Amino acid sequence: MIKFNMHNVTDTETKAKARVYYSLDNHVSRKPCVTLYGKTCLENLSAIFATGVVNNTDITTDYFEDDRITFFEGDEHYAAARAAAERLQAHRDAKRAA
Repeated sequence: MIKFNMHNVTDTETKAKARVYYSLDNHVSRKPCVTLYGKTCLENLSAIFATGVVNNTDITTDYFEDDRITFFEGDEHYAAARAAAERLQAHRDAKRAA
């Protein structure tokens, strides 16, 4: 089972954990989505999600990119990822208002 927390994602079966950033509705298609970005190149989202992780790192040109995965409406993890992203946003909004 995959657990979406405000600052990380954890696979409760394998204990794999990755610190992430969330981004809501940022896809070029304008479809509702949640994108998770690994906070550093050491965060391995592939250890948590079997498919869908993208990393376009090109070592030969010294271009390094962190893992990312996007969930669209209807995907298995969309609701849980969106809930975590919205919890984080509400937490930040409350902190700014104080």
